[in-house]
Amino acid sequence: MDAFGTVKKRNERGFALVYIALMIVVLVGFVSLAVDMGYMYVAKGQLQNAADAAALAGAAMNLSVPTDVKAKAKEFAAANKAAGDPVVITDDDVTVGNWEAKTSTFTAPPLPSGKVVNAVKVVARRTEAGATAAEQGRVHTFFGNIFSLLPGGGEGWAEMSAAAQAIASRPPRPTIPIALCQTVCSKTIPPAVKFFFKENDPTKIDSGKGKDPPPPPPAELTLGWTEFSFTSQATDLGPKSDIAKYIHGELHPPDVCNKEIYTNNGIGEAVNELIDEFDARKNDSGYWEVIVPIVSDGVGKDGKTVSACPPGDQPIPYPLANFAIAWITSVVKGSSPGVTFSKIECLPCGDPRLVGGIPTLVK
Repeated sequence: MDAFGTVKKRNERGFALVYIALMIVVLVGFVSLAVDMGYMYVAKGQLQNAADAAALAGAAMNLSVPTDVKAKAKEFAAANKAAGDPVVITDDDVTVGNWEAKTSTFTAPPLPSGKVVNAVKVVARRTEAGATAAEQGRVHTFFGNIFSLLPGGGEGWAEMSAAAQAIASRPPRPTIPIALCQTVCSKTIPPAVKFFFKENDPTKIDSGKGKDPPPPPPAELTLGWTEFSFTSQATDLGPKSDIAKYIHGELHPPDVCNKEIYTNNGIGEAVNELIDEFDARKNDSGYWEVIVPIVSDGVGKDGKTVSACPPGDQPIPYPLANFAIAWITSVVKGSSPGVTFSKIECLPCGDPRLVGGIPTLVK
């Protein structure tokens, strides 16, 4: 019998058991880590759901009353759970501000001039060390205490931080490139008032019956096209023009409130585009709700005041004073092209009523 060989085999078996024991510890560690990390991902996803719901609920409220917005956001956040506990957010976690879709930028108050309050940002968090869930305490892990006891394990394994944020915005109402003069804001507009387009060259206006051109419409009932531009006089009124793109919602106005913009009261093919869009967008009550810019008096090259009525009558830019919610009930071309409004409600540039009513998640 080879006693030395027998002892050697026993030693090898002993080492194998040590290796297996060590591997089991390592495997258990990896499994534990995977369980805790997976649990944290689930908790973060639950926080995201809560933030989404809170942002949408808050954005559906009257954005001019932040206290109501925050109360509704907190209510909907609490209806969700993260890591088994109701999600608690504070007033500081809810911000009512402006979302700029073009640059994907959220701006908190105070807002720059012309910016509209149209969005709600919500942060749902579990980040406070040693606090309860009701105090936004961190998420407790299953195996974290084990790792914290290991040499060099350090702190932070027993509870981990998780947070999520969401932004819900109410998209702008359709803003069409038709400018009205500010006179309409100081008068009570009766139902079904027609505003007219007027050619810059009156000889182009013809009744279609071989008679003299009809007289121009009253100045305050004249419409002007605008590209919301500081340089362009909106002379292109074709079906592929920027005017047409604004009508169909392919372009959205830049921030031009309190700035001077050019207008043009020609007719062109843009009227046909407006008719098509009106037919497609009018509701069951027969009107299309839009936003229209309101321009105030301008200053000519000689420094004298030039009336904004009628828009486009003078080749100078006019300050865009504010906007108005308007209901279009008909658009006609023919011998007397124009637009009939049943409502014109003038509002300052930053009024929350200028935004749409259905919020959507934007981030």
